[in-house]
Amino acid sequence: MMSIKILFGCILFSLSLSSASAQIVNFPDPSFKQALIKKKVDTNNDGEIQAAEAEKVTKLYLEETGFSSMEGIKSFRNLEEFGTYKNKIRQVDLQGMTSLKRLYLVGSEIEILNITGCLNLEHLSLTGNRLKDIDITKFKKLTELSLNYNQFTRIEVSNYPELKTLNVSDNSITDFKISGCPKLQSLFIRKNKIAGNLDLTGFPALQIFSADNNLLSSVNIHGLKKLESFSCLYCNVTTLNLSGAENLIDLIW
Repeated sequence: MMSIKILFGCILFSLSLSSASAQIVNFPDPSFKQALIKKKVDTNNDGEIQAAEAEKVTKLYLEETGFSSMEGIKSFRNLEEFGTYKNKIRQVDLQGMTSLKRLYLVGSEIEILNITGCLNLEHLSLTGNRLKDIDITKFKKLTELSLNYNQFTRIEVSNYPELKTLNVSDNSITDFKISGCPKLQSLFIRKNKIAGNLDLTGFPALQIFSADNNLLSSVNIHGLKKLESFSCLYCNVTTLNLSGAENLIDLIW
């Protein structure tokens, strides 16, 4: 009888150790782990990050910490706002992080980004990376989208009912399409290779338009009563109809 009790106790102890071990989040990149510890995520100060600790975090910013992998970030399942700045990350996988509303991955070397299922995103900034392609077709809650300083050659933004700001400047875009964004207020497409005609009359809320250094031959801003700033310097635009743009203050072309 005694041996059975001892055996049963050993089993319970083993299961307890296994459970405790399973709750520790694995971070293959020690620099990433240390960056998180410096941000006081390790609330019990044991040098590890338990899943329970990660799940308490809703806002996290990591600046210039030098990590190259963010594996383990998905344990932060309640993260609503996340930002990194100047890191050496080639691939980022945030698939299924449904709590994310604001995501800022800025000034890194990201070439591949997986944000499948992050359908609650409202702000998405990927400024200053090496992205050539991204699928954002399902992120209909976006209000701000920044894809500037990347390597895109084609951008299509269609049917985003809440989008207010779009910045795709400083890419190599030749094919640019935008439609179905009735709340758009600011549009930045500077330093690309966008040619032909651009009709902006479908964006009645537009206030700021900047398209310097492109190949545009015409831009239609007829009737845009809220437009305050228009810049199309170093393009091929020779005539501009300002009819209805009654609040235009800054005009450069």
